[in-house]
Amino acid sequence: MKKIYLFILLPLMAVSCHYLDISPEMGLTEEDVFSNYTNFSNYLNGCYDMGSNRTSVNNSTPKNLFYGTIPIGLDHTVSRYAMSTLTDLADCGRNRDCLKIKGGSLSGCVSTLYWAPMPIFVSNWICIRKANKCIENIGLLSGCTENDKNDLLAQAYFIRAWCHMHLCIYYGGQPYLYHSIGANESADFPRETSLETFLKCADDFQTAYELFQQCGRLRRDPVSGAGHLSNAKQAVPAGVAALAAKGRCLLYAASPLSNVNNDKSLWEKAAAANGEALKVALEQGYSLTSAEEWASNWKGTAYTNEQIWAIHMGRFGAHEMWHVNFMPMAVSGVTHGGGEFPTQQSVDLFETIWGDPLYTDQERQEAYSMNDKGVMGPDGKLHRYYEQNPYENRDPRFYKKIVYDGSTAEGVKDKINIHYDPSSKSWPSTNLDGNTVFFGAEWNSSDTPNTSTGYCSRHHWNGHYRNVKSSMTEPVIRLAEIYLNYAEAVNMAYGPSGTASGQLSALKAVNLIRRRAGMPDVQDRFTNSAEELNKRIQNERTVEFMFEGHHYYEDERRWKIAPERMRGPLLGMYVEACATDAEHPLGRSFTRRELAASHQSTWKDAMYYFCLPEFESSKYIYYIDNEKW
Repeated sequence: MKKIYLFILLPLMAVSCHYLDISPEMGLTEEDVFSNYTNFSNYLNGCYDMGSNRTSVNNSTPKNLFYGTIPIGLDHTVSRYAMSTLTDLADCGRNRDCLKIKGGSLSGCVSTLYWAPMPIFVSNWICIRKANKCIENIGLLSGCTENDKNDLLAQAYFIRAWCHMHLCIYYGGQPYLYHSIGANESADFPRETSLETFLKCADDFQTAYELFQQCGRLRRDPVSGAGHLSNAKQAVPAGVAALAAKGRCLLYAASPLSNVNNDKSLWEKAAAANGEALKVALEQGYSLTSAEEWASNWKGTAYTNEQIWAIHMGRFGAHEMWHVNFMPMAVSGVTHGGGEFPTQQSVDLFETIWGDPLYTDQERQEAYSMNDKGVMGPDGKLHRYYEQNPYENRDPRFYKKIVYDGSTAEGVKDKINIHYDPSSKSWPSTNLDGNTVFFGAEWNSSDTPNTSTGYCSRHHWNGHYRNVKSSMTEPVIRLAEIYLNYAEAVNMAYGPSGTASGQLSALKAVNLIRRRAGMPDVQDRFTNSAEELNKRIQNERTVEFMFEGHHYYEDERRWKIAPERMRGPLLGMYVEACATDAEHPLGRSFTRRELAASHQSTWKDAMYYFCLPEFESSKYIYYIDNEKW
């Protein structure tokens, strides 16, 4: 592939100067900053800490720090929406920019991805510059131990790799900058392919791991006892995180979007890297939480022993900070949040408790035809799945991810109502912590603060009304991901029974995650080939990480399944009260319906990557931006 050149004048150089930018006007030199351990640390810590902007959702000043490289939601002042709403997994009830993007029109709102309260492009380049300044000036540092020096250097290599990796994920291959760019220096660099970028990231992650290993910081906290899960730097990546990130990076490199020639050796590299990450993680005492504590990986507690790297965001109510991206008005009490409303497609990804897939019409019919166990149908027989009693006997994770009609929550008196009652011609209310709220909304509304699909996401919700606060954490890397990264890479390299780095087989790895969830092993009919098992691994990954971070947004692109999934039509579940009878055992009629036309998704291959706004791309002489769309 021909190299593309990028003239970077730069968001890197356009950032406002302040103390940590080593402003000449303040009389600070590089030696002032980098020779002192406290100053050096504070400079690098700027990549992690959003400071006073951390809990603000209306601040128009770009949060041009490390949180922008793992945006929890695309929170652009009033245009609040979750990243999942750019995929087929979820809808945004309000008429937000995400509907334009999902509908194939990025141009009108592209600047918000570039320069906004949670930018992607700018944040990454700023952090890369900071990392390179630290690497270049590490020789100036004195007054600290060699271990502390190596720790800072390891973090700098990690940040440089992490940020290049995210630029590559969202914008495609990028120039890999190994040095900071001076104010008077030409910045005419070749733009790498995505494969080349990922491989260079992997090298930096390996360097970071080796430095973390030298300074004895493979994890931040002790495995047990005093300080366990409570280190002062718990939110800072360490050695195991570096190996896990390398494994993720090589997995992306081996995936179809970047591995255009289907080079099997790339899968083998990914298998080996993830095998090593798994081995070291287990040696360092990381473990999976129990099924009962699974949701504690992101809410209810600060840190768990499953989190390889996580960021505790604090304690929040449903109306605060980034919660407004995900919550319906029924929960948050505010109307400006876009909401994160699961589509029927996302609900169908959850298998029956016996491991029967339900994603396609054929799969649901097959499950209905299995009469050995399940719910009673109108024919007087048992069925593993029945459309008029659709939420019985599902994967236990379903009940921890999805709010549906008839479900409940800690603050709910009786049950949650998301159905229409034709007798009263209304959507019944729900009692939430003594407040009368409405989850249901008029079907096909193009702009509603409540559910547009018949479902709400339970992932970030603590089960209470707006003012009840709970601890919230963003789990950037979990041990479960390493297992599934390993399973995917090993299966594609060596098949279902293959192994790497002396670890368990691909099939056993995915089954271990299923068993933790209370699910049976993958059914034998799906384990005879790498192709068949890969489909189940993809499904398992999507269910395990549903609405967590941006896994699915990235996964459906790297797997190149987005063209099929995004062309829809996107569906929800319309629920209406009716008489209870053999056909309708719940006194409800369940009907799959297409979402409003303005909430449908589309696909064109330009949507694999974001592009830059015209005011930025027009500055470049040699840069050929991604296709505008």
